Amino acid sequence: MITTREILKIVLLLSPIILIQLGMAVYALVDLAGRQKTRGPRWAWALGLIVTIFGIPSGIIVSGVYLAWGRHAEA
Repeated sequence: MITTREILKIVLLLSPIILIQLGMAVYALVDLAGRQKTRGPRWAWALGLIVTIFGIPSGIIVSGVYLAWGRHAEA
C-alpha cells in the first residue's frame, strides 16, 4: 500500500517537470497568438498546445517542436 508520504515524494519529484511543461505550453500559445504564419496549420498547433496544458506526458515534446520548428514560417 502506498503511503501519504510516498505520494508526497512523488508529487515533489514531478512538480518541476510539470511546471516546465506548463510554462513552455503557455509561452508557445502566446507566441502562436502573435504570429500570422507558421509551419503547418495554426489550428493544429493551437490544439496540440491546449491539450498539452491539461497534462499529457508528451507536452514538453509538442511545445518544443513548435518552438524549435513550427513557429518559423517558410518563406
